[in-house]
Amino acid sequence: MLINRQRIYLPLSVLFMFSLLTSCFDEKLETNVKEGHVTITGINTRSYAGSEPGDGIDDKVETLRILAFDKATNVCKSNAFYYGAALTGTTLQHPIKQGEYNFIFLCNEPLHQDIQTLLDGINHYDDVKSIAYPAEFFNSDYIIPMIAENRGVKVLAGGKIEINNTVSTELVVKLRRLAARVDVVLKSKMDLGDINSTIFEGVTFSNLPNRVPLVHGLPSDPVSGWVYDNPTLTYNGTAITRNVIRKFTLNDNADYFEINPAFLTSADKANDLIWAARIKRVIVPSSYFATKTTEANAVDFTVNMIKDYSPSCKLQILSDPDYTLPANARLELTASIREPLEVNIKPSPWTSDVNDWEIVGNRILNVSHEKVKMTDLNGVRISFWSNMPVVRVLNTVQKQGESTKRITNEVFNCLAIDETNNPNPYRFYFDPLTGSGYMDLLIDGTNTIAGSPHLRTENMTGTYTLILSAEEQDGKNALQREIEVVVTQEGLRFVNDPTKNGQGLFNGVFFKHNQKGERIITGQHGVNWDWSVEVPAEFRDWLIVSATPSFDPGVGTESPEDAEKYHVVPNQYKGETGYNITGLKGRIYFRIGVKESANFVANKDATPKFGYVNLKYRLSATWSPTMTIFIRQGEAPHYIYGPDDPIPGEVYNGWNGGTLISSEVREDMRLLASDSRNLGAAEFSPLNLTTDGLAGNGNPAYENVGIRGARFVDFPSQAGAFFQWAVDMGSNTDYSSYYRRAYNPTKSLNSTAFPWGYEEFPIMWDGATGISVYKSQFEVCPPGYRRPTDGYTNKISINGYYPYLPDVGSSATDFEDHKADIKYSELRTSLFLVPFAGNASSNADYKTTYTNVVSTNTGPGTYPYGKSGTARKQLKNTSFTFYSDGFFDRRPIKEASSGNYGVSLGNSKVAYQGVLYYNFDTSKKIYRSVFFPATGRLNNKSGNLESAGSTGYYWSSSVGPGYNRSELISGTNDRRMRYGAWSLESAYNAHNMRLSYQGFAQAIRCVRE
Repeated sequence: MLINRQRIYLPLSVLFMFSLLTSCFDEKLETNVKEGHVTITGINTRSYAGSEPGDGIDDKVETLRILAFDKATNVCKSNAFYYGAALTGTTLQHPIKQGEYNFIFLCNEPLHQDIQTLLDGINHYDDVKSIAYPAEFFNSDYIIPMIAENRGVKVLAGGKIEINNTVSTELVVKLRRLAARVDVVLKSKMDLGDINSTIFEGVTFSNLPNRVPLVHGLPSDPVSGWVYDNPTLTYNGTAITRNVIRKFTLNDNADYFEINPAFLTSADKANDLIWAARIKRVIVPSSYFATKTTEANAVDFTVNMIKDYSPSCKLQILSDPDYTLPANARLELTASIREPLEVNIKPSPWTSDVNDWEIVGNRILNVSHEKVKMTDLNGVRISFWSNMPVVRVLNTVQKQGESTKRITNEVFNCLAIDETNNPNPYRFYFDPLTGSGYMDLLIDGTNTIAGSPHLRTENMTGTYTLILSAEEQDGKNALQREIEVVVTQEGLRFVNDPTKNGQGLFNGVFFKHNQKGERIITGQHGVNWDWSVEVPAEFRDWLIVSATPSFDPGVGTESPEDAEKYHVVPNQYKGETGYNITGLKGRIYFRIGVKESANFVANKDATPKFGYVNLKYRLSATWSPTMTIFIRQGEAPHYIYGPDDPIPGEVYNGWNGGTLISSEVREDMRLLASDSRNLGAAEFSPLNLTTDGLAGNGNPAYENVGIRGARFVDFPSQAGAFFQWAVDMGSNTDYSSYYRRAYNPTKSLNSTAFPWGYEEFPIMWDGATGISVYKSQFEVCPPGYRRPTDGYTNKISINGYYPYLPDVGSSATDFEDHKADIKYSELRTSLFLVPFAGNASSNADYKTTYTNVVSTNTGPGTYPYGKSGTARKQLKNTSFTFYSDGFFDRRPIKEASSGNYGVSLGNSKVAYQGVLYYNFDTSKKIYRSVFFPATGRLNNKSGNLESAGSTGYYWSSSVGPGYNRSELISGTNDRRMRYGAWSLESAYNAHNMRLSYQGFAQAIRCVRE
């Protein structure tokens, strides 16, 4: 369960004034070392009374112990304890010699003899590392123990101190509570009764630590508003156990509870919530452990029902996950009572700096952050509270280093009020009745042409200052806060353009059977153009959408968190239902998830579930196209086009909604409506092959695997490993050390030595007369899978005309027509709406001029390219796209080469854009899809990497005829091929079936056996 709201306590500021005494202590003082004293003022100077019950109590200081350690020797030079009347005056003088010290300040230490004996006996700095306070002193009945440390303080003459070469007369100490505090609001759609309820019993916090080490309260300040720094010292005292339970019931602890439906917001009521209770000021021992992801150490929170099931969850201070409950932390937890406990998206914590709270008269504007960091792919939620009737973001922001201010909504998506274009910005919320609000910062950016060949936004890296203003209705009497936003953009972002079918689109989404976490869809869009998302009714039982940005701080970097840690929850403040999003403009950004209650794909072998969502967006006053985003859950293989799926009689391309191109694709070069897929249709895996080594972090150049020894990649967008079709089994030389070698998809192996550049050799997957059974040695697909076919595996597959493409109706007799072969092709019949015949290799047609192919009615070889190459481009039911699979969508998109994009470049986990093949027929409720990344390949002659991010090359198990005519030799250009294997080339502007040399190292996409 995710925490609804967390914050860090406002620290206490204690001023220490150092002044020189004119008298001496006694003869024990070292020679030439003058005496001094510390004047302490403002022990309870905090003016903010607190917005939550108990805040004032939580600040109270009843005792103070000052420990001063010699900076050089760590020997304790001062250990004094103050209480009672000593703390009631305006000053407290603590004697101290001139010198350099590390100070530790302990407030409200437990008044227990054993503890005080330990503290009184501190003689060395290391003694502090072994002291811990028992858990029983951390509860709502005790004043909260606190600690602070100031290191490297030089006490000088004249009442001065020096820290880091800066001389001053006062020392600011920030006390940090060693406890944690939790304030809970519970909500329910069922009336659980009043204080005498017979249904709701109370709540329990369990698995709490039995002691809190002093060192777990140091350092005194977190690194930033939402990242806690680790303790700088290691605890070496008695081991900590986690056996403490704190139970609060209506019967025994009624003062903690307040049951009141007034705690429900208007959004809660609209979602049928009718009951609410608040549990106030629960003080518990803080809980720190080095491995923060250790779930077994998490604090358990349980809502206790008298008779019914009692739902529970583990508390996370951050969603990394971080199961610690750091010293000085405050959690404001809002939970809906059901199984499991459901909470809203957790915003960032409240500020740790009391001086950042601004209180002027009766005007209040409290802001959770005044400085945040984000990437271009995640968001930051800043919470605020004000008693003013209007709170808004001003319409301009200042970028550091620029003289002219920028329009806010061109920098941050849908944030500032624009009465003409955006009167109710979606990513800003304020309820004047409660005074609470938030803003979700998400980078927008303008549609700037900042790269070639595709439209990209400018890189938004920089520091921006925006202003939050609390005002009267007429804009007067404003109280304003500046918020500094540091943005890092490591990758590229593109203009979402449906007419290009391949320009920055996310056309597909993938989840494994057990995955439900966020998948990010994004694309640049006109700042004043609206867009919307709808989940069709058919899929609302398992799909969910939200415009709330990802709060994973690692999204947009090379090290994002697992998407499964960030589930999609509708934003109730904006009326999100989970199945539609409206009211947004500018940058398209939303998340798709699988509902927690949806369990339609039971295991990895279960039939996948397919669906789609519709993204509608305006491109002009009269044009609002709708883009279909295809969604798949399940990694088991499945048909895209199955044996019973008909073959249409017409051919369409995929641009601009589909254009009829039947006249450009001859009927003798494709299967017709009278044909069937039943001989070739196969179930394709959604994942490429790799190896354990290449899937790890070692990034080796290659790794050999056993027969059927490869494994699937973790995500469909990943290229996986490259394999040569085979190595010559008939050679007199033993090449077995090269068998089934898996090559790194990002590394050129520049060499002319074996296995590159060797002669072609006879091959046949199932063997033939005089030819070995190659599958017996070179099948690397895991058990239950095999390589797909492009025709036969026990004889040559010609797959069309041979040895050239004749004119329509030709009476010549020097060619053969083998179009019937493609009925057995799993690649052609399973992936394409209209299966084509032909070979895209230039040697497949010795009569065609190789240098002049686009303007003809064919192309190189016998493949049906059509006029100007139209038929080979984006065919209907294909899309060249980015793929949102929990890997590609979370990392910065970078350019492998001009116009060719991927993520995690330079290592064996690389992922690329690619082609989505889909079968979309709403009348039959068919929405199947599979993604093939543009893997590239290694050249058969040199081992060089080529076409990465541009073209995916995928082997089949079928082989083709030889092309050895002398006409294929032109000068130094020799296009002959004696033995070759069929492969699929999957790209933006080409869907080719090509006969390729066996020495190429290419990807493999397996089918079910």
